[in-house]
Amino acid sequence: MAGTSPATTNTNRAAVAGSFLFSQFMGGFTTAMFLFLIASGLSLVFGVMRVINFAHGSFYMIGAYLAWQAVQWLHPTAEAFWPAVLFAALGVALLGTVVERLFFRYLYGREELYQLLFTYALVLILGDAAKFLWGTGQLSVSAPPVLAGNVQIFGATEPLYNLFVMAVGPAIAFGGWLVLNHTGVGRLVRAASLDREMLDGERGEARSSG
Repeated sequence: MAGTSPATTNTNRAAVAGSFLFSQFMGGFTTAMFLFLIASGLSLVFGVMRVINFAHGSFYMIGAYLAWQAVQWLHPTAEAFWPAVLFAALGVALLGTVVERLFFRYLYGREELYQLLFTYALVLILGDAAKFLWGTGQLSVSAPPVLAGNVQIFGATEPLYNLFVMAVGPAIAFGGWLVLNHTGVGRLVRAASLDREMLDGERGEARSSG
Protein backbone atom coordinates (compact mmCIF):
# COMPACT_ATOMS: atom_id res chain seq x y z
CA MET A 1 0.00 0.00 0.00
CA ALA A 2 1.50 3.29 -1.07
CA GLY A 3 2.24 5.87 1.62
CA THR A 4 1.04 9.43 1.66
CA SER A 5 2.94 11.64 -0.74
CA PRO A 6 5.00 14.55 0.65
CA ALA A 7 2.83 17.04 -1.27
CA THR A 8 -0.33 15.69 0.35
CA THR A 9 1.29 15.77 3.79
CA ASN A 10 2.38 19.39 3.32
CA THR A 11 -1.10 20.33 2.14
CA ASN A 12 -2.69 18.73 5.20
CA ARG A 13 -0.24 20.49 7.50
CA ALA A 14 -0.97 23.82 5.84
CA ALA A 15 -4.72 23.26 6.18
CA VAL A 16 -4.38 22.40 9.87
CA ALA A 17 -2.15 25.41 10.48
CA GLY A 18 -4.54 27.70 8.61
CA SER A 19 -7.51 26.36 10.55
CA PHE A 20 -5.66 26.83 13.83
CA LEU A 21 -4.67 30.41 12.99
CA PHE A 22 -8.22 31.24 11.91
CA SER A 23 -9.60 29.77 15.13
CA GLN A 24 -7.16 31.88 17.17
CA PHE A 25 -8.11 34.97 15.20
CA MET A 26 -11.82 34.41 15.80
CA GLY A 27 -11.23 33.83 19.51
CA GLY A 28 -9.22 37.03 19.76
CA PHE A 29 -11.85 38.94 17.80
CA THR A 30 -14.58 37.70 20.14
CA THR A 31 -12.58 38.87 23.15
CA ALA A 32 -12.00 42.20 21.44
CA MET A 33 -15.75 42.66 20.97
CA PHE A 34 -16.36 42.00 24.67
CA LEU A 35 -13.70 44.56 25.57
CA PHE A 36 -15.15 47.03 23.07
CA LEU A 37 -18.62 46.72 24.60
CA ILE A 38 -17.18 47.43 28.04
CA ALA A 39 -14.87 50.22 26.88
CA SER A 40 -17.58 51.99 24.88
CA GLY A 41 -19.66 52.43 28.02
CA LEU A 42 -16.60 53.59 29.97
CA SER A 43 -15.67 56.19 27.37
CA LEU A 44 -19.26 57.45 27.15
CA VAL A 45 -19.52 57.81 30.94
CA PHE A 46 -16.20 59.65 31.10
CA GLY A 47 -17.14 61.88 28.17
CA VAL A 48 -20.45 62.96 29.71
CA MET A 49 -19.80 62.82 33.46
CA ARG A 50 -16.07 63.56 33.45
CA VAL A 51 -15.63 60.90 36.10
CA ILE A 52 -12.92 58.25 35.84
CA ASN A 53 -15.02 55.27 36.84
CA PHE A 54 -12.45 52.68 37.92
CA ALA A 55 -15.38 50.46 38.96
CA HIS A 56 -16.89 50.28 35.47
CA GLY A 57 -15.94 46.64 35.07
CA SER A 58 -17.44 45.82 38.46
CA PHE A 59 -20.84 46.98 37.22
CA TYR A 60 -20.53 44.50 34.35
CA MET A 61 -19.62 41.82 36.89
CA ILE A 62 -22.75 42.59 38.91
CA GLY A 63 -24.76 42.41 35.68
CA ALA A 64 -23.41 38.94 34.98
CA TYR A 65 -24.33 37.76 38.47
CA LEU A 66 -27.78 39.31 38.17
CA ALA A 67 -28.31 37.44 34.89
CA TRP A 68 -27.36 34.18 36.59
CA GLN A 69 -29.66 34.95 39.51
CA ALA A 70 -32.56 35.71 37.18
CA VAL A 71 -32.06 32.36 35.45
CA GLN A 72 -32.24 30.60 38.83
CA TRP A 73 -35.47 32.39 39.65
CA LEU A 74 -36.97 31.57 36.26
CA HIS A 75 -35.67 27.99 36.44
CA PRO A 76 -32.41 27.06 34.68
CA THR A 77 -33.65 26.72 31.13
CA ALA A 78 -32.23 28.05 27.89
CA GLU A 79 -35.37 30.13 27.28
CA ALA A 80 -34.56 32.19 30.40
CA PHE A 81 -31.49 33.74 28.74
CA TRP A 82 -33.15 36.79 27.18
CA PRO A 83 -35.31 37.71 30.22
CA ALA A 84 -32.20 37.33 32.36
CA VAL A 85 -30.25 39.71 30.10
CA LEU A 86 -33.05 42.27 30.34
CA PHE A 87 -33.23 41.89 34.13
CA ALA A 88 -29.46 42.31 34.44
CA ALA A 89 -29.46 45.44 32.27
CA LEU A 90 -32.27 47.03 34.29
CA GLY A 91 -30.65 46.03 37.58
CA VAL A 92 -27.29 47.54 36.66
CA ALA A 93 -29.00 50.66 35.34
CA LEU A 94 -30.78 51.04 38.67
CA LEU A 95 -27.56 50.45 40.61
CA GLY A 96 -25.72 52.97 38.45
CA THR A 97 -28.46 55.55 38.98
CA VAL A 98 -28.32 55.12 42.75
CA VAL A 99 -24.52 55.37 42.83
CA GLU A 100 -24.57 58.45 40.60
CA ARG A 101 -27.24 60.24 42.63
CA LEU A 102 -25.68 59.42 46.01
CA PHE A 103 -21.96 59.60 45.26
CA PHE A 104 -20.77 60.43 41.75
CA ARG A 105 -22.56 63.77 41.65
CA TYR A 106 -20.20 65.01 44.36
CA LEU A 107 -17.17 64.08 42.28
CA TYR A 108 -18.01 66.31 39.32
CA GLY A 109 -15.22 68.81 38.83
CA ARG A 110 -13.04 67.27 41.55
CA GLU A 111 -9.49 66.14 41.02
CA GLU A 112 -8.98 62.80 39.32
CA LEU A 113 -7.31 61.43 42.46
CA TYR A 114 -10.57 61.66 44.42
CA GLN A 115 -12.42 59.94 41.59
CA LEU A 116 -9.89 57.11 41.42
CA LEU A 117 -9.87 56.62 45.19
CA PHE A 118 -13.66 56.48 45.45
CA THR A 119 -14.19 54.25 42.43
CA TYR A 120 -11.39 51.91 43.57
CA ALA A 121 -13.15 51.64 46.93
CA LEU A 122 -16.33 50.88 44.98
CA VAL A 123 -14.50 48.03 43.22
CA LEU A 124 -13.66 46.50 46.60
CA ILE A 125 -17.19 46.99 47.93
CA LEU A 126 -18.89 45.48 44.87
CA GLY A 127 -16.39 42.64 44.76
CA ASP A 128 -16.97 41.71 48.40
CA ALA A 129 -20.72 42.07 47.96
CA ALA A 130 -20.62 39.66 45.02
CA LYS A 131 -18.59 37.14 47.03
CA PHE A 132 -21.01 37.41 49.93
CA LEU A 133 -24.12 36.99 47.78
CA TRP A 134 -22.95 34.49 45.16
CA GLY A 135 -19.77 32.96 46.55
CA THR A 136 -16.49 32.43 44.72
CA GLY A 137 -17.42 29.43 42.59
CA GLN A 138 -17.73 29.56 38.83
CA LEU A 139 -21.27 30.31 37.65
CA SER A 140 -22.55 30.27 34.09
CA VAL A 141 -25.67 30.84 32.04
CA SER A 142 -26.48 28.60 29.09
CA ALA A 143 -26.80 30.24 25.71
CA PRO A 144 -30.30 30.36 24.18
CA PRO A 145 -31.19 27.53 21.77
CA VAL A 146 -30.83 29.75 18.72
CA LEU A 147 -27.19 30.46 19.66
CA ALA A 148 -26.28 27.09 21.17
CA GLY A 149 -24.87 25.41 18.06
CA ASN A 150 -21.58 25.53 16.16
CA VAL A 151 -20.60 26.17 12.57
CA GLN A 152 -17.59 25.11 10.56
CA ILE A 153 -15.66 28.01 9.00
CA PHE A 154 -12.41 27.26 7.14
CA GLY A 155 -12.05 24.04 9.09
CA ALA A 156 -12.50 25.72 12.47
CA THR A 157 -15.46 25.09 14.74
CA GLU A 158 -16.96 28.38 15.86
CA PRO A 159 -19.77 28.72 18.43
CA LEU A 160 -22.78 30.64 17.17
CA TYR A 161 -22.74 32.69 20.37
CA ASN A 162 -19.28 34.01 19.52
CA LEU A 163 -20.43 34.98 16.04
CA PHE A 164 -23.41 36.73 17.61
CA VAL A 165 -21.08 38.76 19.84
CA MET A 166 -18.96 39.67 16.83
CA ALA A 167 -22.05 40.99 15.08
CA VAL A 168 -23.41 42.84 18.11
CA GLY A 169 -20.23 44.85 18.65
CA PRO A 170 -20.21 46.65 15.27
CA ALA A 171 -24.02 46.99 15.40
CA ILE A 172 -23.81 48.81 18.74
CA ALA A 173 -20.97 50.96 17.45
CA PHE A 174 -23.02 51.96 14.40
CA GLY A 175 -26.15 52.51 16.49
CA GLY A 176 -24.22 54.64 18.95
CA TRP A 177 -22.81 56.72 16.11
CA LEU A 178 -26.32 57.27 14.72
CA VAL A 179 -27.70 58.29 18.11
CA LEU A 180 -24.83 60.65 18.91
CA ASN A 181 -24.77 62.34 15.52
CA HIS A 182 -28.35 62.32 14.29
CA THR A 183 -30.65 62.66 17.31
CA GLY A 184 -31.48 65.34 19.84
CA VAL A 185 -30.35 63.11 22.68
CA GLY A 186 -27.03 62.59 20.94
CA ARG A 187 -26.54 66.32 20.57
CA LEU A 188 -27.16 66.79 24.30
CA VAL A 189 -24.65 64.03 25.09
CA ARG A 190 -22.02 65.59 22.84
CA ALA A 191 -22.71 69.03 24.31
CA ALA A 192 -22.33 67.64 27.82
CA SER A 193 -19.03 66.01 26.90
CA LEU A 194 -17.69 69.29 25.51
CA ASP A 195 -19.02 71.81 28.06
CA ARG A 196 -21.16 70.41 30.85
CA GLU A 197 -21.31 73.72 32.75
CA MET A 198 -22.72 75.62 29.79
CA LEU A 199 -25.29 72.90 29.13
CA ASP A 200 -26.42 72.97 32.78
CA GLY A 201 -26.70 76.76 32.56
CA GLU A 202 -28.81 76.63 29.42
CA ARG A 203 -31.10 74.02 30.96
CA GLY A 204 -31.49 76.18 34.06
CA GLU A 205 -32.39 79.21 31.94
CA ALA A 206 -34.91 77.10 30.00
CA ARG A 207 -36.60 76.02 33.25
CA SER A 208 -36.74 79.58 34.59
CA SER A 209 -38.14 81.00 31.36
CA GLY A 210 -40.70 78.19 31.14
